[in-house]
Amino acid sequence: MEIIHSNGRFYIKTGNGEAELLYNKINSNAISIYHTFVPDKGRGKGIAEMLAKAAFEFAIKEKFKVRPDCPYIPHFLEKNPEYKKYIV
Repeated sequence: MEIIHSNGRFYIKTGNGEAELLYNKINSNAISIYHTFVPDKGRGKGIAEMLAKAAFEFAIKEKFKVRPDCPYIPHFLEKNPEYKKYIV
């Protein structure tokens, strides 16, 4: 699945609609991940995790910290503790 990044949004086109993760820049050093959505029929397949990893890798590359305002992100961090050091 191809992850597309455009204007504060990472998304994947699935057969059941688009899965997305939304973020915004909160200052010159940090972004807020505030929304993750996967269509019902796409859930449980690791799509949200793929989107979150893409967002964290983007943040790392751009030297941003991440504020986890989306309820999914703490769950993601439990499974991927290597990203915890990038949280503000």
